Amino acid sequence: MTWALAIPKAALENPAARHVLLCLANYAGSDGRGAFPSAGTLSEDTGLSERTVRVKLDELEKAGWITEGNQAIAAAYIDRRDRRPVVYDLQLKRGASAAPRKERGADNRTGCSSQQNGVQENAERGAAAAPNPSVNHQGTEEQPPRNLSEVIEGQDCQALESQTDLQRFAMFAEWNPPVDKVTAQLILAGLVVEALTEESFKSFLGYYVAKPKIFDSDGGWCFRLAKWLKSEKAKAAAEVEQGESKSDWAAKGVRL
Repeated sequence: MTWALAIPKAALENPAARHVLLCLANYAGSDGRGAFPSAGTLSEDTGLSERTVRVKLDELEKAGWITEGNQAIAAAYIDRRDRRPVVYDLQLKRGASAAPRKERGADNRTGCSSQQNGVQENAERGAAAAPNPSVNHQGTEEQPPRNLSEVIEGQDCQALESQTDLQRFAMFAEWNPPVDKVTAQLILAGLVVEALTEESFKSFLGYYVAKPKIFDSDGGWCFRLAKWLKSEKAKAAAEVEQGESKSDWAAKGVRL
């Protein structure tokens, strides 16, 4: 996000596009890669409509601020292709500030100008250039993009998991709730794990699959599932109580 904040206003004048870029950068890794929030998530973050968000993403891509990244990252977390958002990489070099150029006649060692009107300091930003010490000089060449297996097995695995925790999506029939999250929500709701039956789970899925405009994260859906089960339990208890009440009246010869 620091990179996006540092972009000069003259380089990106459209305030809506700048806002979308700022929010998108919040989901990228430290190297600017792997941002895949949905249009709905960016809509909530920016306050813009989903249609406007998509238009601004297209504008940012055409202007060279973002490019499509490794789509396999989103596929690793979202099975359904029609539910996967586009993975974007930020073009960090696009917004980098250029170092000042040396004027003609400047001394290569001191950075001072040899003009007659005095000494003018004109050293370039960074250390002075030095000859290559050896073939094995690390950190000076741009590293190639990492593939998905390296990302998952490497130190960025935790960052990707935290990104997925924030990823919002509409409910789909193949959704499997994370065991740790749903167990925690059931305990907080005062329910036992056995309360989650196959029948109740299918009922929950059927209800929310029919409402594609509702988006939530994995944790949010687990919270909704626990709330659903608690409500179903309360309804069942009320029906039992009502049935017992009718039986008592019937025993007394009263027709209801």
